Amino acid sequence: MSRVLWLGLLALIITACTSQPPSPPPGNGIISGTVRIASQNTLSASDLTAPFVEGEIIVQFKPQVGLQSLNRLSVGGVELQQVRPLGLERTFLYRANLNRSETLALLQQLQGQSDVAYAHPNYLLFAQAIPNDPEYSKQRWHYEAIRLPEAWDIEKGTSSPVTVAVIDGGVPTDHPDFAGKLLSGYDFYSDAATSGDGDGRDPNPEDTAPNTDYHGSHVTGTVAAATNNNLGVAGVSWGARVVPIRALSGGSGTLADVADALHWAAGLRVNGVPDNSNPAKVINMSLGAPVACTSAPALQQAINEASAAGAVIVVAAGNSNADASTFTPAGCSGVITVGATDRSGNRAFYSNYGTRIDVMAPGGDTRNNPSNGVLSTINSNNYGFKQGTSMAAPHVAGVLALMKSRKPSLTPGEALTILKQTARPLSDAQCNRSSGNDCGAGLIDAKAALDRLSAPPAPALSLTAAPASLSLNPGGNATINIGVNRSNFSGPVTLTLSGQPSGVTGSFSPNPTEANSALSLSVGSGVGPGSYTLVIGGSGGEASAETRIILTVTEPQAPPPPTASLEGTLLTLFGVSGDTILCAEEITITQNVLSSPFNFSNLPADRQYKLQGWKDVNGNGNTDAGDLFAWYTESGNVALLNVGRSGLQLRLEPYVSPQPLLRPAQIFPPCR
Repeated sequence: MSRVLWLGLLALIITACTSQPPSPPPGNGIISGTVRIASQNTLSASDLTAPFVEGEIIVQFKPQVGLQSLNRLSVGGVELQQVRPLGLERTFLYRANLNRSETLALLQQLQGQSDVAYAHPNYLLFAQAIPNDPEYSKQRWHYEAIRLPEAWDIEKGTSSPVTVAVIDGGVPTDHPDFAGKLLSGYDFYSDAATSGDGDGRDPNPEDTAPNTDYHGSHVTGTVAAATNNNLGVAGVSWGARVVPIRALSGGSGTLADVADALHWAAGLRVNGVPDNSNPAKVINMSLGAPVACTSAPALQQAINEASAAGAVIVVAAGNSNADASTFTPAGCSGVITVGATDRSGNRAFYSNYGTRIDVMAPGGDTRNNPSNGVLSTINSNNYGFKQGTSMAAPHVAGVLALMKSRKPSLTPGEALTILKQTARPLSDAQCNRSSGNDCGAGLIDAKAALDRLSAPPAPALSLTAAPASLSLNPGGNATINIGVNRSNFSGPVTLTLSGQPSGVTGSFSPNPTEANSALSLSVGSGVGPGSYTLVIGGSGGEASAETRIILTVTEPQAPPPPTASLEGTLLTLFGVSGDTILCAEEITITQNVLSSPFNFSNLPADRQYKLQGWKDVNGNGNTDAGDLFAWYTESGNVALLNVGRSGLQLRLEPYVSPQPLLRPAQIFPPCR
């Protein structure tokens, strides 16, 4: 086999930063997002993830609302007591005895009331550890996305400094932001002809490739650039030390070199190479090839042995907007595979996806603005923005260094479990995929991960109810599944039901329970209409917990008016060239919902698109008064969309003017 062909089969192409995104081939592009009626308020991502005072909600009422009778609010059968008015006009703080999930459930109902301008939790704000590095302000978006400043208040990586190996293209060892941060590394790139330093393997991991883009330097800086030193940028772990390992040159390297580098990084023997005196506890590999791991058993074996030696291995998912399981090492077992998010918190347009993704981290998107990329070290005294899953992976490696600094005995399996359990999930729209696990557990949360490590192992009990709210007519009944989740104790849990009105009965089976239980709920024929909060209690192992169910007893209701639902809404995507419409694609919303995802697929990439939404409320086939209508706009203008756009938010509002195009799919050919 020729050397060119051999390298073509085994080269590991960097899964990382591209100055210009590749153009998708014609006919396979997508444009996706969510459509909703503009007046419908929904919980934001910050409602679901940010810390707040449980049971407290800030409410601003619309101007027409009388303020004399707002000392108490009754929402879904829950009484909210006014704590005090705020300095803002028509704005008050309310409180009720609710836990986090109950607060969010009640908030969802409150936001839908026509007299409420807005309602949100009473968020907690913290003094945060902010480093004095002058370029840190340009890093804030990607560090704050993973709650890193709050994590630094718990652990900066200095309690028990962790050694991290970066297997990449080497580093410029003279960069001032690496002063005191680099341990002895090694150059595993074995082809002297293409190495750039005139020889093969040697103890010098300097980045010497003639066409280098300082990829290894950028990755290393994100993990552990010197922090709080009044210079340049901040690294994720203030205390981590880096073993720089060169296995790539000019953006590629062989599987054999990378496998040896991985072996050596973990402290294992490699023939002809001095032993590594600083075995790494965390290893970052922002590299990969479009080949299934089953076709690369040498690398899988190296991963297995490095993992058995105690190293946590982090790899980039890849930048081909494809299934990560078809890439190596992203599709290998025993690694933490990291996808990338952009500044808006959506899966980046290039990021690989699929069930092999473990977690997501910021990777950036520099297409329209370089500062929307990840800022880190490059050469000499310079810094630069890059995008890619290569940029996402070192965020995870750095957070793992913080975690192992906090708990040196942390195992690879425990580390991955904590990262996944504390991650903030991405919705299907944010992931730009219809499958709920194509973005793994979601965006890592450094603060939550460290909190999990810091919590004492006391007995704990939590209960869940599914469904947590339901409607029954008098004489109706339902079964509710009660989830019983225990930690640090065993034995039975006894369940109780309280808060139900006379005529509503319930029984648990089994009770007490060693696992989960089922609540059989019945509503007597004499129970009057209304909303009732039922409290399910549980106790066992010196732990107790409660969860609540909102039971609405009602007579059958008439269907909602057509304007209260998206059902029948027509979404049209126009393919355009300048002012000329070339084609059109349509989607009709058939569900009785107030918010719905949409996805236009198989779109040619050689044109731009405009998005329109219309609900013909009066059914006359014309867009006129009373209908719901919107163009997707940006900065007040109808937006021109390229394929690959995701996370679009289209909000329908009462139609005013002018008359738009009618039934475009009957006028223009499809976009195929």
